[in-house]
Amino acid sequence: MGGDDDNRIGPDCGVRTRIQGQVLRRTERREVAIFLADGALWIADFIDGRGELIDAATWIRFNCGSASIDHAYRRMALESALPLSEGLVARIETLLRSDAAQGFTWW
Repeated sequence: MGGDDDNRIGPDCGVRTRIQGQVLRRTERREVAIFLADGALWIADFIDGRGELIDAATWIRFNCGSASIDHAYRRMALESALPLSEGLVARIETLLRSDAAQGFTWW
């Protein structure tokens, strides 16, 4: 195994992927990360431990449009610009594999 296949995720894939991304929000109940999967930006949104994958444009449209600028700046300073932890990467990989098992193809 090597080359481009090292970044692929799938139920039959035996390699751990190298997800590129960043934490957008982190609170007691919620953790949101933006990451690159096969050239496309995606959001992994975990609320109370339950995760969901959403394309980045849709997530931003519904989660970033209505907050006041002061609120947005405060939230950005407190919750963002954090690298993805190994634990969060593992949770994202689990979501990707779960979607692949349900027939959604990421590559």
